[in-house]
Amino acid sequence: MPKIKVLMLGPARSVKGGVSSVVNNLYSAGIDKDVDIRYIGTMVDGSKVRKLLQAAKAYFQALTCINRYDIVHIHVSADASYYRKSFFIKMALRHHKKLVLHQHGGDIKRFYGQDLKGNAHDKMVYLFNQSDAFIVLAPNFKEFFRHIIVGDDKIKVIGNGITIPDIDPGHKDYDKRNILFLGRICKDKGISELLDAIERLSKDYPDVHLYIGGFYEDESFRSRIESLSDNVTACGWIDSKAKEDLFEKCPIFVLPSYYEGMPLSVAEGMAHGCATIASNVGSLDQMIDNGKTGLLIKPKDSDKLYTALKKVIDDIDYQKALGQAAYSFAKDNYDITKMKDNIIKIYKDILR
Repeated sequence: MPKIKVLMLGPARSVKGGVSSVVNNLYSAGIDKDVDIRYIGTMVDGSKVRKLLQAAKAYFQALTCINRYDIVHIHVSADASYYRKSFFIKMALRHHKKLVLHQHGGDIKRFYGQDLKGNAHDKMVYLFNQSDAFIVLAPNFKEFFRHIIVGDDKIKVIGNGITIPDIDPGHKDYDKRNILFLGRICKDKGISELLDAIERLSKDYPDVHLYIGGFYEDESFRSRIESLSDNVTACGWIDSKAKEDLFEKCPIFVLPSYYEGMPLSVAEGMAHGCATIASNVGSLDQMIDNGKTGLLIKPKDSDKLYTALKKVIDDIDYQKALGQAAYSFAKDNYDITKMKDNIIKIYKDILR
């Protein structure tokens, strides 16, 4: 049978972010071998002008090839992502294409409930309801969108997937007091609270060390991080080899964000056998069984973060138990191949 033809739109695969990582993981799982897919990047890193030019270029590229495809699959978040993607959603509808919307925005509740007003609010509801399938990351997001999207059967829950590393978590060195954070260095990722907690921990354990893998979105944190250089290393944006090295070095993973969707970094931390500590936001309460496969904490609370980190550092056996349980859960639930197969099933279903 001929392959399904899919035009997929989202941030450029070179963009430093979660959605582009999801797309790259789908390619690593072979989605381009199972379907005839073209991916067009609608956004790139850089200035507003550069982003605007990329969006215009992507629109032209999509317009010239859309008739060759059966399905348009659009990755969309909140804020600028939604406004940018609304043009591509309208294009797909004008060309009478089957439409899959893949919602990634961890801050969508704020965007929908507070930022959108009047006609803009109604317009988003209308556009989202024109989709043939609406993918969300976790059951709690389905519960939110079922009041917006007509027809529960249209909303599909597919969590983000990763390539499960071939490791033996039983051999991980849980005696090291190394902690890993992966993500943008900014207020919303909880960097301020994390640095406060590390500064306190360094008085209890002079050898504790935080490794930060990510770029400075907020330069105001640079001087603070440099002042803690004995206990904090900012590694910049890291490639896959450097990431694996850090996961091997660090038995503890932390993500104290103010909001999230389904962060790949937490799935990766768990899959590498790390004792994982994260804010109880987004779908993290469905990724982590609190006290069993990791620890959930209240966001914006450096005291709670300090207490959780101290707990796993003080009790190596507990830290190891969390890490090994996390690895087993991740292996069963976050395999990118399962995500790819579930997406392809949606494609087949909407073309029937």
